Amino acid sequence: MLDIIKKLFMTVEYLISQNKKGRQLVFDLDNTIYEERQFLFKVYKEISKKAINNEPDIIYKFLKKNFIEEGRKDLFNKLKKKFPSESFTIENCLSIMKNFKCNSCINTFPWFKKFLSQIKDDFIIKIITNGTFEQQQNKIKSINFNWPKELIEVIYASSIESKPGVLSFYKLKGVENFISPIYIGDSLEDKQFSKNLNIEFYDAKKLYK
Repeated sequence: MLDIIKKLFMTVEYLISQNKKGRQLVFDLDNTIYEERQFLFKVYKEISKKAINNEPDIIYKFLKKNFIEEGRKDLFNKLKKKFPSESFTIENCLSIMKNFKCNSCINTFPWFKKFLSQIKDDFIIKIITNGTFEQQQNKIKSINFNWPKELIEVIYASSIESKPGVLSFYKLKGVENFISPIYIGDSLEDKQFSKNLNIEFYDAKKLYK
């Protein structure tokens, strides 16, 4: 545990020091700033209550268990096969997922909270995220940043060009004046995005695993 805390402290200090040198920090969203399953499990709970006429606790446990063991691929198809019902449609599930939001009910990773507690209160959080516009926007509304919303700049890459395509990066305000930016993300897609831009990549998984 002490090694994890030490690693967390050193990494946060590194990111803060880079920002103080005038470097711009740009973040991915899902599984970088927060754990996406927090959001998804709340969505699944909503689906279990609204999308199918059955025992909601059983439905929720099924969705959660299958997500943990097999991921989200074909999850709603598996649900429909397991609990056939005329009142249930995959479209219902997708609609709930697309429109679900809960104001500030999702917490960020501890490292990001620590990061925010140590930077200046005029720091602009720059985020570039893939995913459908509506759902990613609802995620942003659901996350408790504990930070002024006017200081959060979000670029929804899929509305421009999905990562690892680079066009979304150039939509950031003041990008022409960036000094050696760093992109903090968690996926191979994020790493390739940084490589395509020829900028430094920092693997967020080092911060929380």
